[in-house]
Amino acid sequence: RAPAVVIMACSENLPPLPDAVANLKDEGNGFFRAGDYLKAAGAYTKAIKAAGPELTAKPEFASIFSNRSASFLKLNKVTQSLADAETCVLLRPDWEKSHFRKALALEEKGHDAEALLAYQAALATTTGSGNPEIGLKIKRLAKKKNSKPVPFHFPKTKPPPKAKGGNTGAGVGVGGVSSQTLVAPGPVGELKWLTCVTSPREPVATRVAAANAVGGWLAEHLDTHLKKTPGESEWFFENRSVVAFLDKGLFDVVLGTVTHTVVSIINFEQRDTDGNPDAASDAAASADLAGALTGVLHNLLHPSLRAWQTRKQHHALLGAFEQVLRMEGSPLNDEKGTPVRVDDATKQFTALSAKILTNQGALQVLCGHDALARARLQLLRSLTQRDRSEGDTEDVNNRVQESARALVVLKRCRYANGGNSNDGDTTNNDADEKGIPSPAWEPVLDALLTDAGADEVRDEVRKTIEQHALLAGAFPKFGFEGSVGI
Repeated sequence: RAPAVVIMACSENLPPLPDAVANLKDEGNGFFRAGDYLKAAGAYTKAIKAAGPELTAKPEFASIFSNRSASFLKLNKVTQSLADAETCVLLRPDWEKSHFRKALALEEKGHDAEALLAYQAALATTTGSGNPEIGLKIKRLAKKKNSKPVPFHFPKTKPPPKAKGGNTGAGVGVGGVSSQTLVAPGPVGELKWLTCVTSPREPVATRVAAANAVGGWLAEHLDTHLKKTPGESEWFFENRSVVAFLDKGLFDVVLGTVTHTVVSIINFEQRDTDGNPDAASDAAASADLAGALTGVLHNLLHPSLRAWQTRKQHHALLGAFEQVLRMEGSPLNDEKGTPVRVDDATKQFTALSAKILTNQGALQVLCGHDALARARLQLLRSLTQRDRSEGDTEDVNNRVQESARALVVLKRCRYANGGNSNDGDTTNNDADEKGIPSPAWEPVLDALLTDAGADEVRDEVRKTIEQHALLAGAFPKFGFEGSVGI
């Protein structure tokens, strides 16, 4: 989602909107003020459809497109937000807010130069000249343009603490330890639970029971590991059974189901307003499933919160890699459809990425489930800050992008040679004798430097942000307010 936006009042002397359209606009404004941006966008869309193409081509309808642009921006639907903003500019080119909405969307897309021009156009309007917020936006973009790149620090890697009484083995493996030192497996996660959870053909009660089975498996492992002192023993993500179940796609399967279920709940609630007698019971059943799965994800993230600070070099390594992914030559800075440049900045990005990832110890640490969980946790925290308008907007948005990019790229590296994931087949030629994937970075970086490959990763980053934004909202909804440090 984008910088904080406010629906501003329009006092110009324009013809009034038809009553039915005005009522839908007011309804959308109410949803927006309540923070329900999806319903707000829906109400504005209904207003536009109710008016028809002939009426919506008139200047007085610019305010509805402006408000829907603001809603789309809050939902991270930046392309739709920009399209509505450009419609505003066509309908009312002399209106400050038309250009302001366009500038916000362009800035979120990373088109700072075009955003600066749009802010300047807003400032040039009659009302815009007296708006101090526009001046601040222009000043900040100019400062960003002239800022120097952040210096990079590449920490050396070392294996985490050895398990008490365990075998040391040789070499560094998943999560920074060799496969020989992964601790005793304990209870085994069953693929049938994930299959059942994701199956819409199964009754919701059966899917909830499968989610609870996953929760029970997880509780047994947590009961063992949370009794140990962080930093003085093996930790949660070094357990063979945990690693194996995560490599079957545990987190992504559950997250995808939560996302789908939350959207279903919203649809059920909307259907209820249309008089559907089953909508309330459908929404309640879906809420039971979403609540159970949200609890599973909360408990999967908790070990990272507890033990990560005992591995400061891992933390520094992840931070350094996140900085590389946002440097000037990174293809991920550009929107989908932008060709990958072949210039000195891109070459520097490639060289610095290789500098980190060619170190096998660093690659294993970054591709371990501990680092992946930490990237998820950082993403959730930043999204929560953004939703609450806490901290510096630009800094928070940067951290959202950094964490999401690192999560996507490192997952791709972990499974570049196979061994994943959602189909539960962990047998492949490049996994070790325990079925653990063998990470590789070359094919991932090679693909990222192609136009099609860059677009694929950009799409995945966008989807990752959207899914985790829904999860961040689901935590308090299902009783996890303040969970995992959020």
